[in-house]
Amino acid sequence: MIVRNFAVSALLAAASVGAFQPHAPLVSRPSTYSQRSAGVSRSTLVMRDFPKPNVEDTDNYRFATEQSAQFKSTLRVKNDSQKKSVAIIGGGLSGLACAKYLTDAGHEPTVYEARDVLGGKVSAWQDEDGDWIETGLHIFFGAYPNVMNMFAELGIHDRLQWKIHQMIFAMQELPGEFTTFDFIPGIPAPFNFGLAILMNQKMLTLGEKIQTAPPLIPMLIEGQPFIDAQDELSVTEFMRKYGMPERINEEVFIAMAKALDFIDPDKLSMTVVLTAMNRFLNESNGLQMAFLDGNQSDRVCKPMTDHIEKNGGKVLVNSPIKEIVTNEDGSVKHLLLRSGEEIVADEYVSAMPVDIVKRMTPKRWQNMPYFRQLDELEGIPVINLHMWFDKKLKAVDHLCFSRSPLLSVYADMSVTCKEYEDPDKSMLELVFAPCSPLAGGNVNWISKSDEEIIDATMGELARLFPTEIANDPKWPATCEQGPAGTAKLLKYAVVKVPRSVYAAIPGELSSLS
Repeated sequence: MIVRNFAVSALLAAASVGAFQPHAPLVSRPSTYSQRSAGVSRSTLVMRDFPKPNVEDTDNYRFATEQSAQFKSTLRVKNDSQKKSVAIIGGGLSGLACAKYLTDAGHEPTVYEARDVLGGKVSAWQDEDGDWIETGLHIFFGAYPNVMNMFAELGIHDRLQWKIHQMIFAMQELPGEFTTFDFIPGIPAPFNFGLAILMNQKMLTLGEKIQTAPPLIPMLIEGQPFIDAQDELSVTEFMRKYGMPERINEEVFIAMAKALDFIDPDKLSMTVVLTAMNRFLNESNGLQMAFLDGNQSDRVCKPMTDHIEKNGGKVLVNSPIKEIVTNEDGSVKHLLLRSGEEIVADEYVSAMPVDIVKRMTPKRWQNMPYFRQLDELEGIPVINLHMWFDKKLKAVDHLCFSRSPLLSVYADMSVTCKEYEDPDKSMLELVFAPCSPLAGGNVNWISKSDEEIIDATMGELARLFPTEIANDPKWPATCEQGPAGTAKLLKYAVVKVPRSVYAAIPGELSSLS
């Protein structure tokens, strides 16, 4: 292949480099919010870390460790003549991980990140008050073998705060109340998942639970071939084809679809949901969740960068690539930075999100079938919100599925994350989705002002916390709140990512195979 010295990793889950500016002005309320207020009653909720589950005892984890170990053994250079210089475009987790393993193998990678922060979709930066703003609300599942293995290699497993093994849902018909799927310790998969659903008495009736099971049995028996064959169906179409009750969509699948792809279930390929379910159903600790104990920049990106630089690599920020310059035969001649500097390397790796790859693809490559596939991919927008309140809201030390028409998942970071802990006030981090017609939304929220987005969110929070959110004239959506609610918004930050994960619509995955 004439593009022999350019390895393209189609990192479909990364955020667009141009999607947001890390130091763009953020709308804030007075910075005195962090001061303790006299007379404020403290929360009785105590942050608790649970023991790290045995994530290592799975075939997927063993495969991950075997693969990564080869970089220090069979794949490691034997002498200097085998050593390669590698230019990696993009300093997100994929680019940093690529550089990490290349240094393990004895090569000399250099990461070129366009912005002044690393991490890509997991980047974080501080606002004028010193508060951390994160690109997204990130959770680490036990079923992430590559990440768990890398954390072990970097010696940073202690930076994960594992939560109790359960899933928490806001009750739609009982505002202010929550219900859970509780996973009983010692019961192996997939029985722990089935028992967790059977034990819950608030979301589905016994008859509905029984109706839900048969369509999922082929997934467990046939595995990935059955899963891949469902790509032509949306989640909603799959349910109706196999006679699943409509309420399973309202109670579970809407929440799952919005958490997985920021999209409504009638727009999402069932293959995506089944792939996730198959992994979780086959790993006893796959659904157990952990939060980082602090901001992603310091707690993940920095140890990765330190490892790279300690072992001979380089990580450069503020180094945007202007063009991938090719030779007549289509091979890469060099990378041209916007500064005018030319970067020549033995190998080149793209760790850019797909939308940026599409814009950066050289003309000589654009008609190649491999690159033409990128035309089929379109990014889904998502909005991440940070909202600081003057009081403590009713919270759980966990991730919550809001089951709101506007919100996907949220967490009170003041009770889930050590760095953000505050006994007197809540700081909610929320995923606002779907936020465009492409994702199934009725409003193109990505084009709305920050104030409009926050007002709509305050309306949803008033539903989630009916006795706590105050009737605040600043936010018209709270106008129906009663006198019991007293919590007011002190400050907020809105992070818009116009191109996040790609739209996994029915038929899209099979067309790329």
